Amino acid sequence: MKEFPYIKFNVNQWLTGTIAFQKLDVQGAYMKVCCYYWSKGCDLPRDHFKSIVPEYYNTLLKTNLIKVLEGKIVIEWLDDMYKDNLKRSKINAANGRKGGLSKAFAKDSLSIKKRKEKIIKENNDPYLDLQPEVLETLKNFKNAK
Repeated sequence: MKEFPYIKFNVNQWLTGTIAFQKLDVQGAYMKVCCYYWSKGCDLPRDHFKSIVPEYYNTLLKTNLIKVLEGKIVIEWLDDMYKDNLKRSKINAANGRKGGLSKAFAKDSLSIKKRKEKIIKENNDPYLDLQPEVLETLKNFKNAK
């Protein structure tokens, strides 16, 4: 199950839709069910719905904002949003893979050249440069072995 951290919330639909004509406690119960439903990947058994808001269960079903099909609840606008997010997530993953593969197989890309230049600069640190006399001594020492 893919987890999406937020719901797109259309304020105008909330203020003018069916839920706006319900009491505030019913609106709160609906929002609680929506949040729980979303957190479970839009897959929630009817019994869980009953246990989340038992006193509002029948009221919410009567409003037709929440439906029950085959033992599971259905909140259409959240289902649509979840499906759209899954599609977008798959497309983004595929595009990311394409971009990563093209960079991995690139030989002369700008980012690779910059990386090589950075490594060269790091290796040419002036504090690590040895004086010519020291280099000569090291060469002599190496040849003496």
